[in-house]
Amino acid sequence: MTDPPSPSTPAPRKAAVRRPPPSPAGSPALTALLAEYNSLRTESLQAISNRIQIMNFAFTSLAVVLAAMFSSDLPRGILIPACLVFVPGASKASLLIWLGEYHRSQRAGRGVAMVERQINGVLGEGELLGWESRLIASGTHMGYPYIATVVFILSTGVLGESLGGYFLAERLASGPGLLGDCLVAGAVFLYAVLSEALFLRFFLRRWRAIRSATHSA
Repeated sequence: MTDPPSPSTPAPRKAAVRRPPPSPAGSPALTALLAEYNSLRTESLQAISNRIQIMNFAFTSLAVVLAAMFSSDLPRGILIPACLVFVPGASKASLLIWLGEYHRSQRAGRGVAMVERQINGVLGEGELLGWESRLIASGTHMGYPYIATVVFILSTGVLGESLGGYFLAERLASGPGLLGDCLVAGAVFLYAVLSEALFLRFFLRRWRAIRSATHSA
């Protein structure tokens, strides 16, 4: 028989059991990041949808207005200012609203890219999310649809100014004074060229600033 252990002998210690680290899948930080990711994606898609609706509404409504003015029996004193001021102004205002939605979608895309990097850092398993980040890093940008949108909307303003010039020339042709008619026609042409050129310069400057801010992030 073996001797019983003496009271002074310490009891054997159990081996420490290592618990696995908590999974990040259920962490509050990851849940918050995924919620923000979904929110930003929704905002980006909504801004894109708004841009399409703005383009369709602006071009269609202004084209209908121009067609109605061309066949209208209203006095030329009303149609000329409407064609030279209202239609170009409405087209430019529509394009500025479109630019605001473009800025909104680009800002949301930049936020999505930032959240993608944060989610990848929490998971620690490489680039699991990276669609928006790759688009920004590669500089991929569909410029042709945006250029077509700008041309479509601005063309309605140019058509309005052309129609206003036609109405003005028709009205001046019935009166005497060729020199005065030429001066008025030249003033209208200079106004149209300057207004379109200045607005296009301002618009392109803002557009490039938005793009450079997005792709330099």
